[in-house]
Amino acid sequence: MSNYHISRRLQFVIQYINDHEYASKERILEFLENKEFPISARTLERDFEKIKADFGIELSYSKTHNGYYIDREKSVKVESFFKFLELVTLADVFSDGLQNNHKILDYVVFDDSSQLKGIENLQPILLAIKQDRDLEFTHHNFHRDTYKTKIVTPIILKEYLNRWYVIGVPKGEDEIRTYGIERITAIKLGEFSSLEKQKYYQQTQQFEDIIGLMYSKQPPEKITLKVTNLHAKYLESLPLHTSQHIEPSEEEGFSLVNYRLIPNYEFTIQVLKMSVHAEVISPAWYRDYIKEEIEKIHLKYQND
Repeated sequence: MSNYHISRRLQFVIQYINDHEYASKERILEFLENKEFPISARTLERDFEKIKADFGIELSYSKTHNGYYIDREKSVKVESFFKFLELVTLADVFSDGLQNNHKILDYVVFDDSSQLKGIENLQPILLAIKQDRDLEFTHHNFHRDTYKTKIVTPIILKEYLNRWYVIGVPKGEDEIRTYGIERITAIKLGEFSSLEKQKYYQQTQQFEDIIGLMYSKQPPEKITLKVTNLHAKYLESLPLHTSQHIEPSEEEGFSLVNYRLIPNYEFTIQVLKMSVHAEVISPAWYRDYIKEEIEKIHLKYQND
């Protein structure tokens, strides 16, 4: 069996357990057989071991529920992994489709990405991260409309709203910076970096406390929203943040949605986009802030 098939099989195993929590070994094997990947119970156990070793995803067995589940406490960056799995799966689907039917793109509608540039920069950026090398490139600063040559040690890649950003440490500086890949040109691999990356990995943890890229040094806090039950279903299917937790409200027809984060610009925009379907309950200062923003919007429509 080829490495491609093994890779696809592992994708199926992980996705099935994620979609069917506490799935029994028999159900997993039956699912794989239906997908034309018949294997033995022993091979499935080896797959569990490989998934843990290669991806840091711990598949644990619950005696209470008689099935397997993803142990998020013991696993590493589960949500990031599933985003990666989504990209890999889509690549597989479209690769197969284009080989067998060149008209497959007639059946799929994407968001407009015609203005997205810099995808070709992903490969050298990932290579530099993997090999611990510097990157040299020209960066376009939109605000100042300037072009400057940068030498940066890349730390991580981050995707947000269908845009990719490289986060790294510029030469001679001691703080991480963020660069949109569509603003990067003339990129090339530099020398091997002597930077102690571990120190800066801690700085990148700041992105776990926010939505998007705009970080402030205020501590994260609990934000509670009251949303309609209908909108709660949308939030449940597509969470705004990894800390999101939904619970019933005492008020009929509503749910409480809790977050633990820094309420930055991007989060505020998401709250305002919910319109009449959401209300900030706490903290009081953020409720007042959203109220002021709504009043500003209201005033804009009083001039007619």
